[in-house]
Amino acid sequence: MEYSKVVSRLREQIGKFSGELSKGLHKVSKRLVSELVYGTQASQSVVLTKVARVLEENISVKKTQERLSRQLGRKSLGSAVQHNLLKEGSSRIHRDTLLIFDPSDLRKKYAKKMENLCMIRDGSEKESGTGYWWCHLVGGRVTRRVCSASLRWSLLY
Repeated sequence: MEYSKVVSRLREQIGKFSGELSKGLHKVSKRLVSELVYGTQASQSVVLTKVARVLEENISVKKTQERLSRQLGRKSLGSAVQHNLLKEGSSRIHRDTLLIFDPSDLRKKYAKKMENLCMIRDGSEKESGTGYWWCHLVGGRVTRRVCSASLRWSLLY
């Protein structure tokens, strides 16, 4: 397969997925979702400066990062994307879907003033500390020959 065909197919899939995530949003918000889905995949990071570098716009990386940050601050954006993501994920769960639930924690040893920080029990270190509760859910459907992971959600709360 040619490199250009792979790239165009990947862009098509990213466009389709970001279109599903941004249903019901305004044009600017749809563009933001598309850029963030592409940027996080291409940079393998959720850090806005790394995402901004990958977007390769004709303005400075700092200005692109500021624009992304400002647009992410919209109140309706998060709830709309979350609703669309849950709707898309729930359509893949059927009566025979296996759901594997993993409650865990994320330790922030040196954190003092991070948002929503709470007391956790660190299972690895076997001690209490500050951090976040982490909930990981994996769904899969078992067929005769293949067990395919069809859904993977990680929630931080």
